[in-house]
Amino acid sequence: MSPTQRVGAHRSASSPRAPRWAILLGALAAVVVLTAAGLFLLDRLRPQATAPTQVATDEPEVVSDPGQVDPGTDASITVLDQTGERGFAAGVGQALADAGWSVVATGASTGGDAQRTVVWYDAPELAPVARGLAQGIGVGEARQSDGRLSGTPITIVLGTDAVGTAPSVEPRHDGDVSHSPTPTAP
Repeated sequence: MSPTQRVGAHRSASSPRAPRWAILLGALAAVVVLTAAGLFLLDRLRPQATAPTQVATDEPEVVSDPGQVDPGTDASITVLDQTGERGFAAGVGQALADAGWSVVATGASTGGDAQRTVVWYDAPELAPVARGLAQGIGVGEARQSDGRLSGTPITIVLGTDAVGTAPSVEPRHDGDVSHSPTPTAP
Protein backbone atom coordinates (compact mmCIF):
# COMPACT_ATOMS: atom_id res chain seq x y z
CA MET A 1 0.00 0.00 0.00
CA SER A 2 1.12 3.37 -0.69
CA PRO A 3 1.74 5.72 2.11
CA THR A 4 -0.77 8.22 0.80
CA GLN A 5 -3.71 5.91 1.13
CA ARG A 6 -5.23 5.41 4.42
CA VAL A 7 -6.51 2.06 5.22
CA GLY A 8 -8.92 1.27 7.97
CA ALA A 9 -9.79 4.82 8.73
CA HIS A 10 -13.31 5.35 9.92
CA ARG A 11 -15.23 7.95 8.14
CA SER A 12 -18.09 9.59 9.84
CA ALA A 13 -21.35 9.35 8.14
CA SER A 14 -22.21 12.72 6.74
CA SER A 15 -25.41 14.14 8.10
CA PRO A 16 -27.60 16.07 5.78
CA ARG A 17 -27.06 19.77 6.60
CA ALA A 18 -29.50 22.49 5.68
CA PRO A 19 -28.17 24.92 3.17
CA ARG A 20 -27.07 28.30 4.53
CA TRP A 21 -29.83 30.20 2.77
CA ALA A 22 -32.49 28.14 4.55
CA ILE A 23 -30.91 28.92 7.94
CA LEU A 24 -30.80 32.65 7.15
CA LEU A 25 -34.40 32.61 5.92
CA GLY A 26 -35.56 30.87 9.13
CA ALA A 27 -33.67 33.37 11.29
CA LEU A 28 -35.20 36.31 9.37
CA ALA A 29 -38.71 34.87 9.82
CA ALA A 30 -38.10 34.48 13.57
CA VAL A 31 -36.95 38.12 13.84
CA VAL A 32 -40.05 39.37 11.99
CA VAL A 33 -42.43 37.32 14.19
CA LEU A 34 -40.74 38.39 17.43
CA THR A 35 -40.69 42.06 16.38
CA ALA A 36 -44.39 42.02 15.47
CA ALA A 37 -45.28 40.31 18.77
CA GLY A 38 -43.21 42.86 20.72
CA LEU A 39 -44.85 45.83 19.00
CA PHE A 40 -48.31 44.34 19.62
CA LEU A 41 -47.57 43.83 23.31
CA LEU A 42 -46.12 47.34 23.68
CA ASP A 43 -49.25 48.79 22.11
CA ARG A 44 -51.48 46.82 24.50
CA LEU A 45 -49.44 47.80 27.56
CA ARG A 46 -49.35 51.51 26.71
CA PRO A 47 -51.96 53.53 28.61
CA GLN A 48 -54.88 54.22 26.32
CA ALA A 49 -56.05 57.80 25.98
CA THR A 50 -59.72 58.17 26.69
CA ALA A 51 -61.90 59.63 24.01
CA PRO A 52 -62.69 63.29 24.61
CA THR A 53 -66.12 63.70 26.08
CA GLN A 54 -68.51 66.52 25.50
CA VAL A 55 -67.91 68.94 28.33
CA ALA A 56 -71.14 70.25 29.70
CA THR A 57 -71.04 73.99 29.91
CA ASP A 58 -73.00 76.14 32.23
CA GLU A 59 -73.76 78.40 29.30
CA PRO A 60 -77.25 77.75 27.93
CA GLU A 61 -77.83 77.73 24.20
CA VAL A 62 -78.66 81.12 22.69
CA VAL A 63 -80.16 81.79 19.26
CA SER A 64 -79.44 85.41 18.44
CA ASP A 65 -79.90 85.21 14.68
CA PRO A 66 -83.43 84.79 13.32
CA GLY A 67 -81.97 82.73 10.46
CA GLN A 68 -80.94 80.05 12.98
CA VAL A 69 -84.54 79.38 14.05
CA ASP A 70 -85.92 76.12 12.68
CA PRO A 71 -88.43 77.09 9.95
CA GLY A 72 -90.89 74.54 11.34
CA THR A 73 -90.91 76.23 14.74
CA ASP A 74 -93.41 79.00 15.44
CA ALA A 75 -91.23 81.68 17.02
CA SER A 76 -93.54 84.62 16.39
CA ILE A 77 -93.30 87.50 18.82
CA THR A 78 -95.58 90.02 20.52
CA VAL A 79 -93.95 93.07 22.13
CA LEU A 80 -95.81 94.66 25.04
CA ASP A 81 -94.90 97.85 26.90
CA GLN A 82 -95.32 98.44 30.62
CA THR A 83 -93.31 101.68 30.72
CA GLY A 84 -96.01 104.05 29.53
CA GLU A 85 -93.59 105.48 26.95
CA ARG A 86 -95.69 106.34 23.92
CA GLY A 87 -94.78 104.15 20.91
CA PHE A 88 -91.98 102.32 22.76
CA ALA A 89 -93.30 98.77 22.12
CA ALA A 90 -93.98 99.66 18.48
CA GLY A 91 -90.42 101.00 18.05
CA VAL A 92 -88.80 97.96 19.67
CA GLY A 93 -91.07 95.62 17.71
CA GLN A 94 -90.20 97.38 14.47
CA ALA A 95 -86.46 97.17 15.23
CA LEU A 96 -86.79 93.43 15.88
CA ALA A 97 -88.84 92.98 12.68
CA ASP A 98 -86.22 94.93 10.71
CA ALA A 99 -83.57 92.55 12.13
CA GLY A 100 -85.52 89.59 10.70
CA TRP A 101 -87.54 88.42 13.71
CA SER A 102 -91.17 87.45 13.20
CA VAL A 103 -92.88 90.22 15.18
CA VAL A 104 -96.65 89.94 14.83
CA ALA A 105 -98.00 92.61 17.16
CA THR A 106 -97.08 95.33 19.62
CA GLY A 107 -99.11 97.00 22.31
CA ALA A 108 -99.39 98.09 25.91
CA SER A 109 -99.54 95.91 29.00
CA THR A 110 -100.62 96.46 32.56
CA GLY A 111 -99.83 94.49 35.67
CA GLY A 112 -96.66 92.67 36.52
CA ASP A 113 -93.28 94.19 37.31
CA ALA A 114 -93.02 97.43 35.34
CA GLN A 115 -89.35 97.76 36.30
CA ARG A 116 -87.98 94.62 34.64
CA THR A 117 -88.08 93.37 31.08
CA VAL A 118 -89.03 89.72 30.62
CA VAL A 119 -89.06 87.62 27.45
CA TRP A 120 -91.75 85.00 28.04
CA TYR A 121 -91.86 81.79 25.99
CA ASP A 122 -94.44 79.01 26.21
CA ALA A 123 -92.47 75.93 25.02
CA PRO A 124 -89.04 74.64 26.15
CA GLU A 125 -87.70 74.53 22.57
CA LEU A 126 -88.16 78.33 22.40
CA ALA A 127 -85.82 78.98 25.36
CA PRO A 128 -82.70 79.58 23.18
CA VAL A 129 -84.67 82.03 21.01
CA ALA A 130 -86.00 83.87 24.08
CA ARG A 131 -82.47 84.14 25.52
CA GLY A 132 -81.23 85.49 22.19
CA LEU A 133 -84.01 88.09 22.13
CA ALA A 134 -83.15 89.20 25.68
CA GLN A 135 -79.52 89.60 24.62
CA GLY A 136 -80.58 91.50 21.49
CA ILE A 137 -82.71 93.89 23.52
CA GLY A 138 -79.86 94.35 25.94
CA VAL A 139 -81.88 93.86 29.13
CA GLY A 140 -84.21 91.39 30.73
CA GLU A 141 -84.34 87.69 31.15
CA ALA A 142 -86.05 84.76 29.46
CA ARG A 143 -88.69 82.87 31.43
CA GLN A 144 -91.04 80.06 30.53
CA SER A 145 -94.69 80.91 31.05
CA ASP A 146 -97.41 78.58 32.29
CA GLY A 147 -99.39 79.25 29.13
CA ARG A 148 -99.60 81.57 26.19
CA LEU A 149 -99.60 85.22 27.32
CA SER A 150 -100.55 86.69 23.97
CA GLY A 151 -101.42 85.45 20.51
CA THR A 152 -97.82 84.34 19.94
CA PRO A 153 -95.54 81.77 21.63
CA ILE A 154 -93.01 84.50 22.60
CA THR A 155 -94.10 87.65 24.42
CA ILE A 156 -91.65 90.41 25.29
CA VAL A 157 -92.88 92.59 28.14
CA LEU A 158 -90.76 95.75 28.25
CA GLY A 159 -90.02 97.26 31.64
CA THR A 160 -88.48 100.61 32.50
CA ASP A 161 -85.01 98.97 32.41
CA ALA A 162 -85.37 98.76 28.61
CA VAL A 163 -85.90 102.50 28.07
CA GLY A 164 -82.77 103.89 26.44
CA THR A 165 -81.26 100.40 26.11
CA ALA A 166 -83.51 98.39 23.80
CA PRO A 167 -83.14 99.04 20.07
CA SER A 168 -86.03 101.12 18.81
CA VAL A 169 -86.88 102.63 15.44
CA GLU A 170 -89.78 104.64 14.11
CA PRO A 171 -92.60 102.14 13.58
CA ARG A 172 -93.98 101.68 10.08
CA HIS A 173 -97.59 100.76 9.51
CA ASP A 174 -96.99 99.27 6.06
CA GLY A 175 -95.38 96.01 7.25
CA ASP A 176 -96.56 92.77 8.83
CA VAL A 177 -96.44 94.16 12.38
CA SER A 178 -99.75 95.19 13.92
CA HIS A 179 -99.15 98.19 16.21
CA SER A 180 -101.98 98.81 18.59
CA PRO A 181 -102.16 102.34 19.91
CA THR A 182 -100.74 103.04 23.34
CA PRO A 183 -103.53 104.08 25.65
CA THR A 184 -103.29 107.60 26.92
CA ALA A 185 -103.29 108.30 30.63
CA PRO A 186 -106.61 109.75 31.96
